[in-house]
Amino acid sequence: MFRYIIHIRARGLTTLCALFFLFAAAGCTKMVHPEMAVSFLPCPGEYVDTAGDKISYAQVVGNASRADYVLIGEGHTNRCDHKAQFNLIQGLTRNNRKVAIGLEMVTTEKQDVLNRYNLGQLPVDKLEESLDWENQWRYDFKFFQPILELAKARKLTVAALNFPFRITKEVRAKGLEGLNATDRSLLPEKVIPPDPKQKESLKEVLAMHAGRDSSNSTQVERFFLVQSLWDTVMAEQAVSLHRNSELPVVILAGAGHVEHGWGIAHRLKELDPKANIFMFMPWRGEEFYPTAADSFFYCPPVYQSRLGMTVEMRQGKAVIVAVKRDRKAYKFGIRPGDVLLKAQGISVHSLTAMHMAGRKAHKDNKPLIFKMDRRGKTFDVDLGLLVRDKK
Repeated sequence: MFRYIIHIRARGLTTLCALFFLFAAAGCTKMVHPEMAVSFLPCPGEYVDTAGDKISYAQVVGNASRADYVLIGEGHTNRCDHKAQFNLIQGLTRNNRKVAIGLEMVTTEKQDVLNRYNLGQLPVDKLEESLDWENQWRYDFKFFQPILELAKARKLTVAALNFPFRITKEVRAKGLEGLNATDRSLLPEKVIPPDPKQKESLKEVLAMHAGRDSSNSTQVERFFLVQSLWDTVMAEQAVSLHRNSELPVVILAGAGHVEHGWGIAHRLKELDPKANIFMFMPWRGEEFYPTAADSFFYCPPVYQSRLGMTVEMRQGKAVIVAVKRDRKAYKFGIRPGDVLLKAQGISVHSLTAMHMAGRKAHKDNKPLIFKMDRRGKTFDVDLGLLVRDKK
C-alpha cells in the first residue's frame, strides 16, 4: 500500500485528478439488480418450489401424496415433461400404493378400450391402434407409452377424461344449440364458466390462432365456452373416477388446463369442494410465476428438427444440443454447442422464431439461412430451399 501511494505521488497531480474522476464516474454507475425469482439455475428435470428454491424429488412426491387430485401439466411434444410425469407417478405408486390415472388425451368413447387394457386383455403394442391415437390425439404415442407401461406393470387404473374431439369443432362453429341430441348427452350437466382472471389470458391465446378474431364477441364467447366445456368435463370425469375407485387421481393434461388453477382445478373445487389438489407444472426458464402451480419441474423448450438437430432454449439462447450424423444439419456443418442467433433474419429468442422463419422462407421462395455462433465466431448456414424442413 505504501509503495502504491508513493508511486501515485511520483506521477503528480494530473494522475491524481484522473484517478479521482475515474472513481467518481464509477460511483455514478449503479447496477440495478432485479428481484430474484429463482435462486438457482436448474438442470432439466430438477424441481423448483413456489419460493423459487430447489426442492428434492422426495419432497415433491411427499407433497403430492397428500392430494386427492394431482394435476400434471405438459407440453404435448416435450419429452422432458413426459419424463417428469412418469417419475412422479412412479414415486407415488411405490410400495404398492395405488392411484388412478386420468388422461386428457383419450375420450370417454374409448373407455371400453382402456377397460380391456386395465384388465390385461389388451397389450401395450395394440393400444395405440385400438384407441385410434393417430387420428384422435395425434401427438406421438411414444411420449405416453412409458406411463401406460408403468400403469400395466403396477396394475393402475387408466381412464379417459375428455369428450369426443369433434364436439369442439361443432361448438366453435355452431354453439351448443347446433349440437345434436347424442352429442349434447356427452356434455357435463353444468358448464362451469372460466375464472374471471383467466379471461384475458384466453383472449391472448385466441389471438394467436390464425383466422380467429379476439375482438369478435361471438368468437370470444364460443372460445370461452369450448375451454369451459373441456375443463368441466375433465373435472367431472376425474371426480367420478375418484369416487368410484376411492383412489387419488393423477390427471395428465396440457399445461394450459393446469396453470394457476384456472382450468381443471377451478372446476374441481366446485365439484369436490373438500378435496386436496396438487398442481405440478413445467417451468421453461422464462418469467417465473409462483402462483402457477404448487411445485415445478424445469423442462426448457425443445425442438427436434427433421433436419436432424435438437434445439433447446437455454437462458434465452437457442442452443444446438444434439446433431444426427446421417442428417442434413450435420452435412451443412451444424454441430452440438452451436447457438442459433438468427433464422431468415429473425432473432431466435424463442422456438416460435424458427417456425416463423420457415414460413417466411416458404412464402418468399428463398433459401432458409441460419446465422450461427460457435464460441464467439459467427457464420451463416445456407440450407437452400429446405423451407418445409424436409429430410
